[in-house]
Amino acid sequence: MVAGLFLPWLSISGNSTEIPPGDYTGITATELLNRLARGPWTWAAFAWLIVVVVIAFVSAGLGRSSSNFGTSGILILILYVILVYVSINLTNQDGTSGTAGFGLAYGFLVGLMGSALIEVGTRIAKPRPQLRVSSARGPTPP
Repeated sequence: MVAGLFLPWLSISGNSTEIPPGDYTGITATELLNRLARGPWTWAAFAWLIVVVVIAFVSAGLGRSSSNFGTSGILILILYVILVYVSINLTNQDGTSGTAGFGLAYGFLVGLMGSALIEVGTRIAKPRPQLRVSSARGPTPP
């Protein structure tokens, strides 16, 4: 998922002046949505994706599971797609600044799969150490 944050997420085509065509990474898509929304709202969503990755690494290192962080990453990525879709449709309805269309790029799919793997990793049952039984002295730890 870390790599997915900096790979191309969206590919925008068309001749719109408000939404320039090209490939957008996680950072440039965030900047585009902030400009269209006229506020720093999507930086909070991008920061949350980074928090999800950090918590996944920390919880894996500590051996604890933190559920629903992968799900929240998936929801944030879907929110990005919905916001871009709505922004492009509103721009196309205006008609004065040209038309635009978009497609999802491989970085978005890598981020989506990374979030799904984070969630799956937290839900997998972890094996518990078993005690070995010695006939002479009783159970001994592994």
